[in-house]
Amino acid sequence: MSDTPTGYSSGSAEFAFLKGHIAATMALIHGLIAQNAINRDALDDFFTDYLSRLPHTRETIALRLVIDQWRQGLRDGVDEAQLRRQFLEVISGGRSSD
Repeated sequence: MSDTPTGYSSGSAEFAFLKGHIAATMALIHGLIAQNAINRDALDDFFTDYLSRLPHTRETIALRLVIDQWRQGLRDGVDEAQLRRQFLEVISGGRSSD
């Protein structure tokens, strides 16, 4: 079973483009949080609503898991640098060995 959405291979240009957009969006969100332009609770409410509208299918499970883990970090007060690092690790396909 593949972890990539249906129609995308992990090496495809389209999938790389999609991952880049997700990473850019999350970087923007983290920048706004760091500047206190976005309230963490309001952001969590937004993603709660977003997830409630997302179809419950095999194709969306990976996205749901990533967003849920990220939201948990927001609720637990994890600092932005740690949240960003964890999210970018998921986008890039896992932790890099240090």
